Amino acid sequence: MPLEPSTAKNSDDANSSSMIRRRNYENGVALVELNRPEKRNALSQAMITELVATLRDLDKESRVRSVVLTSANNGPFSAGVDLSELVHISTAEAHSRRFLCDLTDAFASFRKPIIAAVIGFALGGGFEIALACDIIYAATNSKFGFPEITIGTIPGAGGTQRLTRAIGKQKAMEFILTGETASGSEFERLGIVNKIFPPEEVITKAVELAEKIAKMSSPIAQLAKKAVLTAEQTHLDAGMELEKSLYYATFGHADKEVGMRAFLEKRKPVFEHR
Repeated sequence: MPLEPSTAKNSDDANSSSMIRRRNYENGVALVELNRPEKRNALSQAMITELVATLRDLDKESRVRSVVLTSANNGPFSAGVDLSELVHISTAEAHSRRFLCDLTDAFASFRKPIIAAVIGFALGGGFEIALACDIIYAATNSKFGFPEITIGTIPGAGGTQRLTRAIGKQKAMEFILTGETASGSEFERLGIVNKIFPPEEVITKAVELAEKIAKMSSPIAQLAKKAVLTAEQTHLDAGMELEKSLYYATFGHADKEVGMRAFLEKRKPVFEHR
């Protein structure tokens, strides 16, 4: 039986127009929803800031033992970083702002098990958020991919590192160098997605799994998570730093602006290869 939504600043009660909605359940599970449907849950800095604050609050709440992250109103999960903001950022500004570091740091420091329930597409930064979760349940209509190269940049929130570690260099290269997407079923075959369900069942199934995990000892579950992540993250920090530097470097290339402006103007880009 669900509790009343949390009274934290990012709860439904506190701000009905919040881009991040959350509610707690009696069984120790918190449901967090990406809620910017008019922009297909594109990640603006304001939305990222809300998500980071929500994760920080949940990590401190003893009654929350596991988390499900999904999209409001049955998807899509996320179209990635909001290009209308990204198109104006220079390499120098990206470094000075430590752009996207707040997002990657929030997931890296989050101690409790977190499950992504993906409906529809999870592209670019949306895919990176899903990869940063501990488990991924996806709908039969789900699609994943990194289209950044088609707009003159590269993944910048862990995508090049986590995807390569999960599926190997060759397959990761194919996705990242072409920008092609693949279905949730294909990523299940590749070992990225844990299970596939009909869209109307994904969140329910993810909550059921979160309930099962929440029944375990919370401190032990956190230690188990840390132990598993240690295997994945050996040398990951260095890779993340390099990725961020290269990602920022793309902001200094003319083709970054060419690609992003073409996308925003709904036309195909003509890259200058510089």
